[in-house]
Amino acid sequence: MKKPKIFLMGFIILWVVVFAVIWGITLLKKGQFKKPPATSSEMMGMAGETGSDMPQGQEAAGEAIAVRCYKIGLTDFKDDLPIMGTVKGAVEIELKFEVNGVVDSINFREGDMVYKGDLIAVLDKKDAKLKVEYSRSKLDVAKTQSLAAKKKLEIHRNLYEIGSIIKAKLEEVELESKAAEEQAKSADVELRSAEAELKKTDLYAPREGVLGSRDVEVGEFITPQNKVGTLYDVKEVFVELGIVENDIDKIAPGQKVIVTVDAHPGMTFNGAVDYIFPVIEGKSRTLTIRVKIQNPDAMLLPGMFSRAIVTVAEFQNAIVVPSMSLNKTDDGYKVFVVDAGNKVKARPVNVEYVTTDYSVIGQGLSVGELIVTETPQELKDDMPVEIVEIQEPAATDNETSRPSN
Repeated sequence: MKKPKIFLMGFIILWVVVFAVIWGITLLKKGQFKKPPATSSEMMGMAGETGSDMPQGQEAAGEAIAVRCYKIGLTDFKDDLPIMGTVKGAVEIELKFEVNGVVDSINFREGDMVYKGDLIAVLDKKDAKLKVEYSRSKLDVAKTQSLAAKKKLEIHRNLYEIGSIIKAKLEEVELESKAAEEQAKSADVELRSAEAELKKTDLYAPREGVLGSRDVEVGEFITPQNKVGTLYDVKEVFVELGIVENDIDKIAPGQKVIVTVDAHPGMTFNGAVDYIFPVIEGKSRTLTIRVKIQNPDAMLLPGMFSRAIVTVAEFQNAIVVPSMSLNKTDDGYKVFVVDAGNKVKARPVNVEYVTTDYSVIGQGLSVGELIVTETPQELKDDMPVEIVEIQEPAATDNETSRPSN
């Protein structure tokens, strides 16, 4: 009897122990039991063991801060603004007939090069020729009448001299002769006017240039208000470019501009800002500028789409620093300079020109000095630093890029 009781008690105790272990593990996972806080001596020991693995906020006072620097040097700096526009002729002449008529022929295609005196278009000449013939015949009649009146006057003068007629009759014949002469002159003027109108049925190029779009067709009746086409003088052209409102203050007359067109890949055309229009377009909020370009070989034609780069600022042998190194203050800009002892010192600088990437310094820095560009925390005077990288002026430092409009 004792053995079954002992076995039963042992079995119960085993289950109690197993239950206690499971319960303890469950409580530990839920965080019911916490590790007792370490003593100050233990913390000091841990600090000695971990060393540099401590968080940044627990660094010992005076420990060097890792920074990236930029070495000051002289370089050429140019800030370019890419924009787009359209080529236009420096002189644009609307070609129109001076008389009414029906278009008989058109002797050009869009984009043709023409020279002064080339025949552009012709009106139907039938009516103009009839008018000339009528005026010529009218002149012939007037001339005949004038000659007859002169002959009659001569006879009457002879009769008056011998006393066969009175003076009043002679004066009457003189007036008739004068009237006939005036009629002949009037007919001559009328003939010349008709001949001039006949000539106006031919439209000639007034100068050398390129012809634009054709605005009339053969068989169409037109008046002097109708435009036949447009003649563009291409020895000198303009490129009209749209400047967004934010960049307006960077544009000034005389700035250099480099233009390219898709029609001539690889070629560049140099010009300068000639005129800035005084009005901003409402919807696009852009300001139009006009760039003058010499075009002796007529490579640029009106209507061509163009891409341009405007040099908005240019400096030679300037001190140029990354803009991220500048710290804006109420009194201006300052930078942190690293001295020989690897400590930083704030120094005010005079900034002449600022872009997103680089800025031109007028005063405050010397060639060879190191300035801080990147740091993991705010710097103060006399902080020790550890230089992990030094950037020096490179060929790409003298250009800044902008998104195209």
